Amino acid sequence: MTAFCGLVSRLLFVLLLLFVCVHLAACGLLPPLGTKRMSADVTNVREIALEKWTALPKLPANASTGWLSDFSSLVLNQLVERAIMANPNLKAAAARVDQARAETVQAGADRLPSISTNFSASRTQAPGDQRFSGLGQINNRFRLPLNVSWEIDFWGRVADQRGSAKARRFAAEEDFYAARLSLAATTVRTAISLAESQALLSLAEQNVQTRRVQLGILDRQMARGLDPDRAALDLSLSRADLARAESTIQQRRAAVDQTRRALEVLMGGYPAGLERGLSSLPTLRREIPAGLPSELLLRRPDLRAAERRLEAALRTESAAKKAFLPSIRLTGENGRTSQDVDDLLDPQAAIWNIASNITQSLFQGGRILATAQQTKARYEEQLQTYTNSALTAFREVETALAADGFYRQQAAALDQAATEAERAESLAQGQYEKGLSEVLTLLDTRQRAFDARSSLITVRALRLRNRADLHLALGGEF
Repeated sequence: MTAFCGLVSRLLFVLLLLFVCVHLAACGLLPPLGTKRMSADVTNVREIALEKWTALPKLPANASTGWLSDFSSLVLNQLVERAIMANPNLKAAAARVDQARAETVQAGADRLPSISTNFSASRTQAPGDQRFSGLGQINNRFRLPLNVSWEIDFWGRVADQRGSAKARRFAAEEDFYAARLSLAATTVRTAISLAESQALLSLAEQNVQTRRVQLGILDRQMARGLDPDRAALDLSLSRADLARAESTIQQRRAAVDQTRRALEVLMGGYPAGLERGLSSLPTLRREIPAGLPSELLLRRPDLRAAERRLEAALRTESAAKKAFLPSIRLTGENGRTSQDVDDLLDPQAAIWNIASNITQSLFQGGRILATAQQTKARYEEQLQTYTNSALTAFREVETALAADGFYRQQAAALDQAATEAERAESLAQGQYEKGLSEVLTLLDTRQRAFDARSSLITVRALRLRNRADLHLALGGEF
């Protein structure tokens, strides 16, 4: 028991010594190389904005869905919640975050000592010889060592590798937030498209019903023999117009069916074409405030992810450059060895050794230099990707802001056009019944009224989808 306690005491001492060394090595003599260069590069990208950016803030918890209140639709909120809970692509993004977290742990494992133990037993026999007696004996050997191996991260190379993995983990988390926000916006757009298709289908069905009534009137006129030549012409034109209206219904039904199935897949369900969606197009609760600051873009997950990947590339480049410096490794062994298992705890059976080595690479055919150049090129690639992400973000925001004004004015004009077209249709109907106008005039005014109402529905839906695009471009609400 005394021998066992001594072994434990020495083990604790070794572990304490290793902890102190790890703490000292964690400080590192060299910080990540190129930090000032990255800071300058990021500043140059941020100066693209009309307003000065600040450091990345913490992402709001409701950034992905807080903006849904703009649409004043409880059903729309429920559809988005169902999609977030069941969409397989979002679940895949969450799994990638878990992978990145595990990779961070793996990358940081080299900063700590590697400790292992193993029990070995062997039995040997030397060949007998007449000249030397006793050589035919059988020998047993039992070993129970504790092995320690550790590369001291003197220059911070391993810390850079862990920092790179950590930055990639943050980028994966931002990618998840981006996927969540994109899924919410896509669900909103698809639900609005379904409501639009259903409204257009209802309008097309009303149009067909009106034309069937008109055709019935013409059939009765034809039966009474009133101006048979004119009635026959009017009848043929009305039948052709009715057939075209009926074909429009089939087109609208196909659009409704396709959009329903697309919405069902977004929500992780089988595309059975049974989803009802919204009963009508939602209304916007508020207008876009004037003078949105550029700093709103800092909530945009894909932009944040691009900056994280830039940091990861810099850390990887720093680690590659530090590979030119010598590496320091400590190894040690402490344990017991004996010819009998019962003697393993005997103090006389103790063994130990400790060693250290410094390794400096002299020639590897240019491998280390090529790796450093490769990582530098990857950093440049990520820098240009980050710059392009910022430009794309500004373009999407500016386009969505401008489009909102265009759609608002277009909707106002179409609303007036639909009102006038309906009035013209009513006047043409009265004049035709009095014999003051041709059936072509009536059919033309009726088609104009139908087209104006259809266009008004489409533009209203476009503005709603554009509002979802704006929130996606801003990374959340205003």
